[in-house]
Amino acid sequence: MTSVEGRLDAAVDERRGDVEAYLSALVRTPSVLGAERPAQLLIARRLKAAGLQPSLVDVPVARAAADPSWAPVDRSYAGRPNVIATVPGTGGGRSLVINGHVDVVSPEPVGWWSAEPFSGRIDGGRLLGRGAYDMKGGLVAALWALESVRAAGPTLRGDVRFESVIEEECTGNGALAARLDAPRVDAAIIPESTNLEVFTETPVVLWVEVTVIGRPAYVGRPGEYVNAVERAVALIGRLREAVRAPLTLSVGTIRGGDWPSTVPLECSFTCRVSAPREWPVARARETMERLLAEAAAADPWLAEHRPTVTYPGFQAAGWSLGDAGAPIHALLGDVHAAVCGESLRHAPFPGTADGRYFAARGEPAIYYGPAGANQHAPDEWVDLDSVRLVARVLARTIVEWCA
Repeated sequence: MTSVEGRLDAAVDERRGDVEAYLSALVRTPSVLGAERPAQLLIARRLKAAGLQPSLVDVPVARAAADPSWAPVDRSYAGRPNVIATVPGTGGGRSLVINGHVDVVSPEPVGWWSAEPFSGRIDGGRLLGRGAYDMKGGLVAALWALESVRAAGPTLRGDVRFESVIEEECTGNGALAARLDAPRVDAAIIPESTNLEVFTETPVVLWVEVTVIGRPAYVGRPGEYVNAVERAVALIGRLREAVRAPLTLSVGTIRGGDWPSTVPLECSFTCRVSAPREWPVARARETMERLLAEAAAADPWLAEHRPTVTYPGFQAAGWSLGDAGAPIHALLGDVHAAVCGESLRHAPFPGTADGRYFAARGEPAIYYGPAGANQHAPDEWVDLDSVRLVARVLARTIVEWCA
């Protein structure tokens, strides 16, 4: 271990109690869709306390929506900023972005949790709460690493840019917006919930909303009406039978009806669909629309009154680490082995994340973050020892990459 590495490790370790308390506070600050601002303000304050000058930047909808990878939505982006801060280098070194998302999925149904979903409670080395693992633990590990580098590391020649973005969990529009004014970088690290592994690829992911209509009549006169909920449920069954590997499909929401004694005339269900990484998004959409049309054709009513299809969220292209990531990948692997005492493991990830926006610009990105469990499920937790290890790895990697 060099003297610089020793100073970095010591700087990480001496902050552990304070950082874990901060992570707990961040988890206790709910940042579900539309309510990300309080958590972003907490992150901005931490960056400012570290001597940086964070900017809170709202998504520039008009500009971002002109990008072909924009996911169209009908909600407002006002007051829901990304947080951006830069540690400027002296010049001549390689640049690095550390990017993570602050948004978390809903904790519902909360009755399935063994404790309050946003407790931030520490129990036996685990910090519990929605977003602890996905991905506030990794986001805080990155902050921890930056603070430690500034406290103990040498002068950096390359810039380090920190980004806390919104909407990774449903569109990716936050990361897309962050790229619009960002300078080109030599590499990006995304400290996602990877269990101290590196993700090597992610699939195409779509959100597909299907709306079925019925025919009105008094509910007491069967045979005169068409129940949209019943037709939608039957359609889901046929669609499930039609969707086979390499596609996957999960129905995440269903909405229909507003009174038990009234025939529901509309029913919408929204699916999360994944397709092979190599597929264009357009191919995945066309395939799903074809399968849906075939499933609807088996019902005489739906054959005549075809369901409508919209795309309310993810239109996410596939991503691969690829050969472009070799230099940052090799460095991170060496640092991980030195810090953790074992070789870096690799695995594909069955979900999507924001690395695709770096790939679209020809910038290598790598996913690497702490361990935990129950991502998008009750009783989510992150392992605090692994958060510290990630902070150590990131601190050393920042210094070696940007020196």
